[in-house]
Amino acid sequence: MSNWFRITLVIGVAYLHPALAADIDPHSLSLDQLREVGRKQSRFLTEQSTRPTDPKESLEANLSDYQKFIAPVLQKHCLACHGPKQSEGRLRVDKLNPDLLTGDDVERWREIYNVLSNSEMPPDYEPDYALADTDRGRFVDWLSNEIDKAAQVRRNTSRHSSFRRMTKYEYDYALQDLLGLPFSMAARLPPETASEDGFKNSSNMLQMSAMQFETYREIGLKALQRATVIGERPQPVTYVISMQEEMERALSEPKTKVFHQNDANSRSNRNRQHLFNRATGKSIHFSDTKTLPRTDAVADESSDVSPVVLVLPRSKELKINLDRFLPDDGIMRVRIRAGRTTSNDTEYAALRLGFSAHTSNNANFSNVISERDILVTASADQPEFIHFDIPLSDIQRNPFRKLDRPFPRRDEFLHIRNISNARGGKTPLHVVIDRIEVIAPFYEQWPPKSHTDIFFPSDHAADETAYGREVLSRFTRRVWRRPVTTAEVDRLMTLFEEYRPQFDNFEEAMLEVLATVLAAPEFLYLTSTSSAEPSEKTHSINDWELASRLSFFLWSSIPDDELLSVAAQGTLSQPTVLTAQVDRMLADPRSRRFFEHFTQQWLSLDGLNSATHITDADLKNAMREEPIAFFEHVLKNDRSAMDFLHADYVVVNERLARHYRIPNVFGPHFRQVPVMAQSKRGGILTGAGVLAMNSDGQDSHPLKRGVWMLERVLHDPPPPPPPNVPEVDLTDPEILKMTLKERIANHRNQAACVSCHSRIDPWGIVFENYDAMGAYRTRIKDQPVDATSELFNKQELAGMDGLKRYLLMDRQDQFARAIVHKLTSYALGRPLSFSDHTALEDITKQFRRRGDRLRPLIDLIVQNELFRKTPE
Repeated sequence: MSNWFRITLVIGVAYLHPALAADIDPHSLSLDQLREVGRKQSRFLTEQSTRPTDPKESLEANLSDYQKFIAPVLQKHCLACHGPKQSEGRLRVDKLNPDLLTGDDVERWREIYNVLSNSEMPPDYEPDYALADTDRGRFVDWLSNEIDKAAQVRRNTSRHSSFRRMTKYEYDYALQDLLGLPFSMAARLPPETASEDGFKNSSNMLQMSAMQFETYREIGLKALQRATVIGERPQPVTYVISMQEEMERALSEPKTKVFHQNDANSRSNRNRQHLFNRATGKSIHFSDTKTLPRTDAVADESSDVSPVVLVLPRSKELKINLDRFLPDDGIMRVRIRAGRTTSNDTEYAALRLGFSAHTSNNANFSNVISERDILVTASADQPEFIHFDIPLSDIQRNPFRKLDRPFPRRDEFLHIRNISNARGGKTPLHVVIDRIEVIAPFYEQWPPKSHTDIFFPSDHAADETAYGREVLSRFTRRVWRRPVTTAEVDRLMTLFEEYRPQFDNFEEAMLEVLATVLAAPEFLYLTSTSSAEPSEKTHSINDWELASRLSFFLWSSIPDDELLSVAAQGTLSQPTVLTAQVDRMLADPRSRRFFEHFTQQWLSLDGLNSATHITDADLKNAMREEPIAFFEHVLKNDRSAMDFLHADYVVVNERLARHYRIPNVFGPHFRQVPVMAQSKRGGILTGAGVLAMNSDGQDSHPLKRGVWMLERVLHDPPPPPPPNVPEVDLTDPEILKMTLKERIANHRNQAACVSCHSRIDPWGIVFENYDAMGAYRTRIKDQPVDATSELFNKQELAGMDGLKRYLLMDRQDQFARAIVHKLTSYALGRPLSFSDHTALEDITKQFRRRGDRLRPLIDLIVQNELFRKTPE
């Protein structure tokens, strides 16, 4: 029988007879085939909606079916372990109120629903209480309908507030987008604490004190002052480093040693940075220089390319002493005309900036100041300028630079470093540089655009009152993300009139008022409910509120002019318009914030910050970036979210590919790379970052990995440990002989620990083939790795392959519900409650029916009433 025929037959049987799917040997199928089999078993894809159509009927508990069908099942199969004689998990099924609409036991019923639908109860090791498929199906159907009705009733009587302040990162992005300054300005604010779901934008965590308002005003005023200018254009400090001049200066020194490219020792010399005259073949070693500002120097885009270049090999850097003349504030633009010596597309070279000071023998610092490395792509014969913009007030400076005396040392150093994967050979890849310019403060234009966006040209500019109203109306509408009333502008102008006598000019006084606008709750807080008491009614949020909610979901920031314009037209809430705006926003570079922050918070990637055993900074950055790049790839390429559980590809860069022992991946950028099954990679479960952060720094950690698996992937968090948990005695010689897995097994055998560990450990043990760095292994201390485990329902898992097979075969619906829950909670900026159950089930059903694709899921969320409505 051909493999294709087998899989077609299996899928057909599973689709027509789901009960027979249990007889399928999952080991005879590939993971991709299992995905299709498991999908056909989804209740979201097979069941018909049984929700009552009569609104009145939907509000009545179905107690007759409970007495007729459900109570006997509980009596026969559950009472022995969860009754008056024994109440495991502190659950008494004979005491549960079957009326989920008004009773107090709805959360307990939801727990029962979860274990029944996942076939965890009754346990397989109790054959006397085994539950027939027909009884299980009827029980699950009854519970599903009752939970659905209960959620509708409770939603109508519950208050759901997304009223919250911005997070630190949202506030920072909002200032950047509003003022046109692409630099962080919120460093003073403390980081947020994550909610139980792991999200930092959750409304129950984001409150504010009166003192914080003053801090926000100070930050806002400083940001406004950076965005605007007062008076004449400042004279910049300009440095120009010409390699031709540097060589002429060096050759004038009698002790300078010259070598030629055809010298016998040229091979060793060329791997040291040096100046090279391409016309004469002369070279001299050159590693650092000192330069002073030049009053006659100007940035020159069209200057002729010099025959003399600095040759910068891999990992080498030029150190430039700029003395002490850089200004305190403003942007320092560093322009470097550079090219690469070879065009091999498997090699790359990039430039990175550093900044240092050496005030004395025992006092110095050196920091990377460029936000990212910039690739050198031009040829050596036709070099091109690349530039870095560095905010001087945001980097560490020499504190003694303004002293009159020469000691402590006052000078500051700029470092230009070649970051490359060049591998040497006869013609190694080097970066060649012929000209460097440093200008500070740098302005593209005068006044800068960030200034004219606030203080724009106007016919009323000479009339401070009329012009002030124009400035305030335009600025406040954008900041508060809604129309501004005349009365509100009047109050702000009154404040301006109070400030005006204290300042020499209009702009400085107006900045104080604009800082107040930025410190107002209308800016700092997001959509709120409109009453403080629960109500039986909900209302749709208006288009202005919808624009704000949408922009903070997908951009972590305020709406742009186009989104506000659509809101002003009153058409944003139209489904086709809303979908078009989502498409536009996801295509915008600002959507990178969504990919980054949702993925980091969903998977708790902040744990990598504490992973001190990862000493390679490039590898650690690649580990952190991989799941973000993977999420972006799945969304932008319209792929199934089941790729998170398993994929036949990875999304990696060269550094991470080398860690995974995947050949022929070159360059720092992340891209899709196909992998075979023997690579033991694919999906988020085998990502090195996730595995490394869930280790103890020395080895794997089944407990950490199991908890992470339950909380982040399956949204089934284990209960908190009891207060009387005994510590593992690490002074016991017998304990020290054990592997980590053996220690956990020994710990689990203690009575106080078994209830939690029986649920957690099996999920973590299957990761044992991956060490503390996430590298795959088959042996530990010369012993074969034991990555087999048995779940609470007696399901056996054989390592990562077994875990993936089980998830794809039996837990697709659970994972689909989990990803819907996580993304919806993040989108709303609030925890989800039982009363949201119906909407979440509806979204999950449509998500599954649209192929589990992330892009349609975003539409399903923003079009749903959860996103579009708020209680009155």
